Amino acid sequence: MSILLLDPTGSVAKIRRQEEHHLESLTGKRVGYIFNQHKSALDFWQALEKEVEKKFKPSAAHRVYKENTWAPAPTADVDRLIQETDYALVGLGA
Repeated sequence: MSILLLDPTGSVAKIRRQEEHHLESLTGKRVGYIFNQHKSALDFWQALEKEVEKKFKPSAAHRVYKENTWAPAPTADVDRLIQETDYALVGLGA
């Protein structure tokens, strides 16, 4: 049997800060969804997406549905979503 000791020091990830863009309205804009697909919220999330579609009539909808509930959404997927949408709804620790 062996014991593995880890050094508790680390480096903090640098975050690229971008200029904020304000939307006058959500109607007709491209929406993005990031959702972890947790069982406790599936019905709510489906209803939320339907309501957004009905109320704001987005010109496009892009989704990142995580395969692993507990892991962060892949950075490449989030970056792609940022480029393809005007705003995003993020749910349940996604």
